[in-house]
Amino acid sequence: MKNQRKKYKIKSAIATHIINNKKEYIIMLLLFIIGIFLGVLFINNVKEEQFNNISDYINNFVDKIKNADTINTANLIKSSMLENFLLVLALWFFGTTVIRNTNSFWFDYI
Repeated sequence: MKNQRKKYKIKSAIATHIINNKKEYIIMLLLFIIGIFLGVLFINNVKEEQFNNISDYINNFVDKIKNADTINTANLIKSSMLENFLLVLALWFFGTTVIRNTNSFWFDYI
């Protein structure tokens, strides 16, 4: 009985969140679809040598995942964050300067 109430509360909270943020979900869905579309266009218009490099990269990644006995998630997250640190830093910087009013943002930290 309690589990059913919890599940109902969780489902209603998720439904309420989606309804309240409908515009954001639609925008993210559109961006996701555009990304898939552009990815397909990119792959279809790439040269054969580049296509072979991409397919080799994906196949090697899948083979590594298949051959791994256990996946150490902590090391995986750590290495991913280290490899993508510059990208995250650039996205944060441009996100704070382009989207927001920069005067109010930077005066809070200076």
